[in-house]
Amino acid sequence: MATNRELLIAAIEELVDCSTLLRQTLQRYERAMTKIAGHLERGEPGVSAARGTGIPTQRRQVTEAIEEFEAARHQLRLALFALGREEGASIAEIGRTLGISRQLASRLAGEAADRGRSR
Repeated sequence: MATNRELLIAAIEELVDCSTLLRQTLQRYERAMTKIAGHLERGEPGVSAARGTGIPTQRRQVTEAIEEFEAARHQLRLALFALGREEGASIAEIGRTLGISRQLASRLAGEAADRGRSR
C-alpha cells in the first residue's frame, strides 16, 4: 500500500498532467475563437463565422478538461491533508497553506480521514 507521501506525489503528477491537457485544450479553443473573430472582421454573419470551427466539440472538451483538472486538484488537496495530519500539522495550518477557508479545510480534512480509513 502506498504511503501518504507517495499518494501526494502521485496527486501532484496527476494535477500537472491535467494542467497540461487543460492548457492544450484552451489553446485549441482560443485558436478557434480567433478564427471566428477573423471571419467576423471580414463581415461574415455571426452564425456563418462560427460554422465549421468545431465549437460544440471544443466546448465539450474544455468542460471535460476543466472537470478533470478540478478532480485532480481535489485529490491533491485530500492527499496533502492526509500527509499533513500524519506529520502533525493542524487543519488550520494546512488550510492556510492552501489558502482556503476554515470550513473548507475542515470538510477536506474529514474527507481525507474517511478516505484513509477506507484504504
